[in-house]
Amino acid sequence: MANDNGLVDEYEKLLVLKKEIETKEEDLKNRIIELAKQNNTNILFGTKMKCAIKEYDKVVYPEDKSQIISLMKQMGIYEKYSMINYMGFNSAILKGLIDKEIVDLVRKDKTFRVSIKEI
Repeated sequence: MANDNGLVDEYEKLLVLKKEIETKEEDLKNRIIELAKQNNTNILFGTKMKCAIKEYDKVVYPEDKSQIISLMKQMGIYEKYSMINYMGFNSAILKGLIDKEIVDLVRKDKTFRVSIKEI
């Protein structure tokens, strides 16, 4: 094993800090939304910045999408609105499960994943 010169510990501290910041960010966002609702406004002003708050509709699909997919196929709109599952497709390419004709159209690069866990 090689000495990390403190890099792993520093990385772990940043991950913890990032999680804390994301939690605080979400809390502040919720408080801003509540304040805007209470004041019946869509703009709040800080000392240097203004914040726009906009409510919008978000489509939420059921966990089991088979009925939607089946109906889309019956109506002939599935091909128009479906898309590639890149995670699954990438895995199949790397495992050699996809025809060479398709594989020849993509590029495989080397990259790194860095993860940490307690020892």
